[in-house]
Amino acid sequence: MDDTFGDAIATRVSPAKVTEVQRLASTLAARVRYAQMVRRPIPAEQITALIQAARLLAEYEAPWPPLMKQVVNDFSKICQGR
Repeated sequence: MDDTFGDAIATRVSPAKVTEVQRLASTLAARVRYAQMVRRPIPAEQITALIQAARLLAEYEAPWPPLMKQVVNDFSKICQGR
């Protein structure tokens, strides 16, 4: 399958925008972690946003912020029943 469309999208995204996604994802991960620490509910929208950010960063082969990686891995384990 030809991925010309995907290549065109990749060339239009600047490194600054990927960096901004990393920054925002890190901030959101900190909010989620804080909510966990004080035993507050975590809105589903926040979990969805983190997963979408993770997919986008993976697509552009950009590293995940460390706290984001921890939070996403924790949710993955919960979803898998571990």
